[in-house]
Amino acid sequence: MLNALATITDRLPTPVLSKSYFFHDVRIICYTNTPAIQAILDGLLACFPVPQKIQGEVTYVVLCYESAAQFPMPLPRQRVRIDTMRLLTNTKLKYYCSTDKTIQYQRYEALPLVNEDALSVIIPEANLAVTQLLRPEQYQATFLRRYVFLLALGQLMQAYGFEPCHAGTVTTPWDSQQGALLIGTSGSGKTTLSLGCTIAGCGLLGDDLVMLRENTTTGTIGAYAVTNEVAVRSGSIDLWSQLASLRKLSADARDKRYCTIEQIRSGATCTYTPIRLLLFPELTTEAQSTVIPLSKAGTLQELMDECLDKQQRSVQVQERLFVLLSKLAEQSAGYRLPIARGTNDGPQLVCSLFAGAK
Repeated sequence: MLNALATITDRLPTPVLSKSYFFHDVRIICYTNTPAIQAILDGLLACFPVPQKIQGEVTYVVLCYESAAQFPMPLPRQRVRIDTMRLLTNTKLKYYCSTDKTIQYQRYEALPLVNEDALSVIIPEANLAVTQLLRPEQYQATFLRRYVFLLALGQLMQAYGFEPCHAGTVTTPWDSQQGALLIGTSGSGKTTLSLGCTIAGCGLLGDDLVMLRENTTTGTIGAYAVTNEVAVRSGSIDLWSQLASLRKLSADARDKRYCTIEQIRSGATCTYTPIRLLLFPELTTEAQSTVIPLSKAGTLQELMDECLDKQQRSVQVQERLFVLLSKLAEQSAGYRLPIARGTNDGPQLVCSLFAGAK
């Protein structure tokens, strides 16, 4: 296990490109054999500054080949099937682990115009992940960033207390140390609400994905940005005139245009915030958006429904996440937000909740 990196390094195709990045307080040493891949990693990780204190280090290797038969770490014949899911791109992703449960595998089936075959191998004990691809031009860059690289790195970051959470996250316009998670399924309106809050002066960590981690000194649960990229649909552009310039960006098959947070509003980018509010938006046909306060028990149930019950996880991971969600529900006020379709009053409600109004 300890020689895994040396084994991979010895078999790296040439030329070898290496560069160090940071994910908050964790150093990431990346190796690749393809300049195009290094450019994508730059766009994904270069936005994080050098931290004052480094908590740990991981290694991430991304290798490109002409044939899957050349992959140096193929999927073993003897393995344990864990789960299968279909990504938003419609790509089928299968999860496996080794028979001794020390190595994790993420295998992506080829999907024309989106991705070729791909296999990520994660070895948590070695703080190592290896992603094996075919020719890089066969993959959409967004697919690699969001569904391959971030998933592999996210597995490694769990050793340092980070837990992924599918939620938008905003901060108050007046204090980056007060944040709100906007939690909901695809189509619930959380991205549009996140963008609207950003236009209204709030800081933004992400529209649909952040990492959660507990401060071991204070016990406070905080949200950490994963990427400075957001996805904007035509409906959001129609609702917010400030987004009109994004129409010139090309949209994918799901009508998503990808841009940076700074393109939404200059100075809006945030990388960390303690969570004070838990907001659960849902689109409604009512004429006006409303706020429904939740009890602590109701808040925890909403968190479990959105973050725990819909995920296939090991018992140990479920227990760890349940403890984290319980603490999060205890420290944060919870609200359900029925958002009226076609209106833009949601951000005003969020800012009023930040200010302590009902």
